[in-house]
Amino acid sequence: MRIVDLSLPINSRMAALPGFPAYDDNPTRTYPLSVMSEAQAESLAAQGLEAPAEPELSNHMLSKLEIVTHIGTHIDAPLHMLEDTWPVDQIPLESIVKKGRVIPLEGVGDGGMVTAEAILNSGAEIDETIIPILHTGWTEKTWGTPEFWDNTVYMHRDAAELLVDRGVSAVAIDFFPEFPFWRSDVERPDGQPAGHNHKLLLGNECIIIQMVTNVGAIGADDFILSAVPLRLEGLDGSPARVFAMIG
Repeated sequence: MRIVDLSLPINSRMAALPGFPAYDDNPTRTYPLSVMSEAQAESLAAQGLEAPAEPELSNHMLSKLEIVTHIGTHIDAPLHMLEDTWPVDQIPLESIVKKGRVIPLEGVGDGGMVTAEAILNSGAEIDETIIPILHTGWTEKTWGTPEFWDNTVYMHRDAAELLVDRGVSAVAIDFFPEFPFWRSDVERPDGQPAGHNHKLLLGNECIIIQMVTNVGAIGADDFILSAVPLRLEGLDGSPARVFAMIG
């Protein structure tokens, strides 16, 4: 069996969604609370990890993670946008671990819009038996650069409507699932209010698996996609380790 990791690394350098003070006020932090030696602390710092100036020395390494639930490769539960519905710990695993299918959308172009037409023109079949991976290549090319948010690929409402019509239990994407309100170079599509795609997908129990990467490495039509969040009781989403199992 070949396994392809589709997850972004979690670190203290993750750039958050623009325009939301909660992200700016709560940056992702990964740092050790204790280390086994001063040499280990120096090695971690050389790797780019945040480290205390005077780390506690112990017989083990122990670290702390501070992260919001919607950054990097993560899963949106219906509770993210709707009340009285599934939190992330109640998402059925059968909805997010099943056969996957890559939907090639590289032709959308940098900063472009994923539409229902683009999905249909890919020729890939979409139905309730699979999790489609909408692959523009955007995350693979630009994550970790200002370009990622400044010129993001985004989704038209008709693409979300198509996915709901096809009855998929989840969709994996490598771009922003809504209109990029912070970009001044594009006009909002007619009839696309803020949060429309989230509410439509999640309201129809279609889980959103966001910011996957390395999709081009799958290179197969027959694979299982596993996109499992942390079991965060009662919460709205979670970081996730997403991977494809081939063969």
